[in-house]
Amino acid sequence: MKNLLPPQRLDVALQGGGAHGAFTWGVLDRLLEAPDIRISAVSGASAGAINATVFATGMATGGPAGAQAALAAFWKALNDAGRDSGPLLPLLEAFPETAELAVTWWSLLFGDVPLPNSPRLGKPIQDVLRKLLEEHVDFAALRTRKAPRLFIAATNVRTGGARIFRNDDLSVDALLASACLPLVFPPVTIDGAEYWDGGYSANPPLLPLVLESPNDDLLLITINPTTREQTPSSSRDISYRISELGFSQGLAQDLRGLDMIQKAAAPLLLARGVLGRLKRLRMHEIHDEPTLAAMHPRSKMVPAWQMLTQLHAAGREAADQWLGEDAHYIGKASTIDISQRYGIAS
Repeated sequence: MKNLLPPQRLDVALQGGGAHGAFTWGVLDRLLEAPDIRISAVSGASAGAINATVFATGMATGGPAGAQAALAAFWKALNDAGRDSGPLLPLLEAFPETAELAVTWWSLLFGDVPLPNSPRLGKPIQDVLRKLLEEHVDFAALRTRKAPRLFIAATNVRTGGARIFRNDDLSVDALLASACLPLVFPPVTIDGAEYWDGGYSANPPLLPLVLESPNDDLLLITINPTTREQTPSSSRDISYRISELGFSQGLAQDLRGLDMIQKAAAPLLLARGVLGRLKRLRMHEIHDEPTLAAMHPRSKMVPAWQMLTQLHAAGREAADQWLGEDAHYIGKASTIDISQRYGIAS
């Protein structure tokens, strides 16, 4: 018998993490098959921003099936671009058992050498990404009523603050800014200001999404592991871990603020308006800590097809598990305890 109830509306926040964003691709791919869920607003930073805008393009032009096709086409095109850019990626894909050694060699040869203005060396890669975005994101479609609402973060280099781009002011430059790692790419200039990766200030943006969306359920899709079993020892691995921790601070700060409001504020003051919405907010999360923690941070920069498809499969599996165990709580209750999951003190 066909379900006559309207689909549950859900906001989704997508964390950034380079090529590991293929996990998010898998999650979205599976969620799009759920007939009783409708994603109506999305926030994101870095790879999360790209997933968000490609997803929204597909939704605006072809509905759920269009979004699935758009995401698959983008990730395949990203891999094709990597293969066309040089011999490293084809070698890694031909001999996947040597991937860790080859990526370590590449990092030692190019990543640990301090060069003047070294981010400029990443300009050709940035140009490739620009072309991919021009081909796979329909900015006119994002401005139509069929598109989910978007909240995309970039970090102002001078102030450190987040700039949130919405559907009406999104552009290729805004997406490049959101994905601009400062040690790899030159900053992106928009309206006279220079921007770096949105992960430094909002990874992903939560408060604008919560405050401006009428929905009361928010799903986090996280790909950066909160813990790692080993302490890094090399300068490069230490820098990767520092970057990883830095990329998690904005999320932890936003979650801490939401947690404090929900637990400490007087109910009578939260009956209506914005505070009432914050009090009613129900939190959910899809992640796969074991799979993503086992992957070396260096692999975020190498979009090998075997890794992308493995992460896509892991994302689909994690989403399938969430749909089976927790999705029925949408509209009723949170399915994660923010304090426990992220170690936020009372």
